[in-house]
Amino acid sequence: MEENPLPSTPVEQWIEFGRDKVKSGTFALSDLDQLEHLLAQRRQLVLYLSAQSTNMRSPISAWVLYDPTQPHDPQPPSPNSLYNTVLDAIADSWRVVQFPISKLYEYRDENDYIGYEFILEKWV
Repeated sequence: MEENPLPSTPVEQWIEFGRDKVKSGTFALSDLDQLEHLLAQRRQLVLYLSAQSTNMRSPISAWVLYDPTQPHDPQPPSPNSLYNTVLDAIADSWRVVQFPISKLYEYRDENDYIGYEFILEKWV
């Protein structure tokens, strides 16, 4: 698994750029204006992770990532999840929005769930 599977955000790129400008003594107020503009353009990513149990350490069985900048047509995700566990995603700055609702997973013959669904978000 990659350490950071998503590309660096524009703000993260700006920070590196800003550090270089501070070191060279060329940092200006217009650079802060650029940062302010980047922050105003942030967007939310939503990640659905279906785990094999409600334990955040259990393996991921299915996943899908929603990015508002990508086409909205349904596209099957790669068979390889971005993360091995929900905790791996949390360690990469994803925030849990919703935990699996246990009562949905009580065994009945008509259950066809593929996993315990965690919904996470990240602002980039």
